[in-house]
Amino acid sequence: MHKVLFFFLFCIFAYSKELPLELFAKKVETKGEIVVAKEDVVLVYDGYYIEADKALYDKNSSTIELFGKISILKDSSYTILSEYAIFDMINKKIYSKPFFLIEQKDGLWISSCEANGKEGLFRFDDSLVSSCDPTDPDWKLEFSLGNYNEKKRWINLYNVRLYAGDIPLFYLPYFGFSTSKERKSGLLMPKFALSNKEGFVYIQPIYIAIDPQWDLELSPQIRTNRGKGLYATFRFVDTPYSNGYFKTGFFKEKSSYVEQENLKNSTHNGFELYYTRSVLFTKNTTVDKRDGLYIDIKYLNDIDYLNLQHRNIEKSYKSLITSRLNYYYNMYNHYLGFYSKYFIDTTKVTNEDTLQILPKLQYHSYLKSFFLNNLLYSIDYKYNNYYRDIGVNAQQHELNIPIGVYFSFFDDFLGFSATENIYMTYIDYSNTPYWIENAYIVRNYHKFSLYSDLIKGYENFLHTIHLNASLVVPSYEKDEGQKEDFITINSETKRLEVSLKEYFYDRNGNEFLYHRVIQPVFYDREYKYGDLENEIGFKINGKISIVSDIFYSHQYSGVNSVTTSLNYKDAMQSAIVSHFYKNGFEGKQDSSFITVRLQRNLSKKYKLFGKIDYDFVNSYMKNWEFGWTYKKKCWNYKISYREDIRPILTSVGSSSIKNRAILFKVELVPLGGVEYTFRERNEITN
Repeated sequence: MHKVLFFFLFCIFAYSKELPLELFAKKVETKGEIVVAKEDVVLVYDGYYIEADKALYDKNSSTIELFGKISILKDSSYTILSEYAIFDMINKKIYSKPFFLIEQKDGLWISSCEANGKEGLFRFDDSLVSSCDPTDPDWKLEFSLGNYNEKKRWINLYNVRLYAGDIPLFYLPYFGFSTSKERKSGLLMPKFALSNKEGFVYIQPIYIAIDPQWDLELSPQIRTNRGKGLYATFRFVDTPYSNGYFKTGFFKEKSSYVEQENLKNSTHNGFELYYTRSVLFTKNTTVDKRDGLYIDIKYLNDIDYLNLQHRNIEKSYKSLITSRLNYYYNMYNHYLGFYSKYFIDTTKVTNEDTLQILPKLQYHSYLKSFFLNNLLYSIDYKYNNYYRDIGVNAQQHELNIPIGVYFSFFDDFLGFSATENIYMTYIDYSNTPYWIENAYIVRNYHKFSLYSDLIKGYENFLHTIHLNASLVVPSYEKDEGQKEDFITINSETKRLEVSLKEYFYDRNGNEFLYHRVIQPVFYDREYKYGDLENEIGFKINGKISIVSDIFYSHQYSGVNSVTTSLNYKDAMQSAIVSHFYKNGFEGKQDSSFITVRLQRNLSKKYKLFGKIDYDFVNSYMKNWEFGWTYKKKCWNYKISYREDIRPILTSVGSSSIKNRAILFKVELVPLGGVEYTFRERNEITN
């Protein structure tokens, strides 16, 4: 009772001095102006939670002296361990001997013989930093002078030596880094590589983040045998519903390298704009009205503008670069869409004859009833503008109107629908080197469907079946004018399509097996039976799943194409094997590709991995890689060997280079890491 009363009076005294200090202890006594607390001492002060064996509080100087096993926790952000410490509460100073600070989020710690702190800024001499086990750290940074800013969560170190165990690796006169996950301006980790043709590659990203809504990254680079360049990326968030970035850059080749590699361009440049917004003219709270904007624009003079953004060959790009500008406005009964596509074929010296779609417009009226509840219709209109500087251009208008009636029988066990489909298109050609007659097409076809949806539960699983038979019968057609090969036209022939789709679910509602069979029959073709498609997906257990999609040709009495994917994953390994095969009937070349991804966990720390992309028909390895990784809580590394083939643009057209690279990557958690890549390449003429 006396201890509780003393604690209550002490709290009142502390607050009267405008010092929000609370003290708990098993034994508390006073000696003049000194308050002595012993055994299980706990102090709460200005965001600090402090535990110690003994504490002395001086009422006159407002200082607290701590002894024994001391633990100081600050706002759940870091902890200080010590054996002796002094708090000056008025001047907000702290002295600790020894000093051991550990960050709560990432486990980074600083160890020093002693440290001084004032208003959240700590200074320490002859200390070390690491995030590994303090008793025997795998890596550590030793330094002669350092400071830690509590508010900015930033550490500055001077005369830094990096050790792997007890082996010194390198020296830095200064090293500064953030212990926070928040964005901060400064230098990012540099990127290095070594190439037998490009020489030493050095990329130094510079990060600028002075506003929460945007940041800027500048990446100057030099390739000693090739040239130098600069890339810049501006990222932004302008509303809660949108974000984007703008990237641009250039690389200037050395004249000797241009001549040696026979490059088309001595300077590679371009820009990229990406922006997505889920709410533009509508409101986020509106349910029946939604709109969205998507912009992904790329412009470049050749593919090396993209290739040179990276120091190694880990990223590859397709030869056809596509830019998109899309907007949609979706209402309860109507949909409006605006789409544009711009293509850059990097295998061409010029893209004047590359066909673009600028723009494509769409209006769609959703399915609705008229006159009768089971009499439904919808309207779909599309406009396509096909454009290029050299070659035939066209403007295409398409209108599709299905009108159908729907019935159900036998308590919904059987359904029937009959639909009249009206299709019209008009094609207006321009920029033609010779006379081409504009095309006008009107078509009408009937579609009759008979279907049934069945479901049945068993003791250990649930089975659903969807059966469908649809007959399409063209009736009226008016076809005038010429159709260029790039024009897409909705063409229907008389056909019957029979399908079965079934799904199996376990007792927890998880799908473990599905099966789909589709057989079309064409009445207007010389050979009536189309390819039979049979697709099966089976999750054998929690580790293995397989999907197979087979198209069988009745006409050639053989398999037309097969796509197969096998997935395996458990606690120690994972594997993905996918294969695609297409039969080259009538003298055409077969196609056969396989992709393999493997990973093996040798332990919790070590992993082996490998991947292969191979073309069986042409005996061509597009890329392959193997290596291993080592990962611990405080550091990791990766070693791999990789080969791939990448396109380049020469003065005489498209060519390719075969890259071979050895990659070594080390990361010190949470400081970041470095990569070293040795690369060589050989040119392959297409």
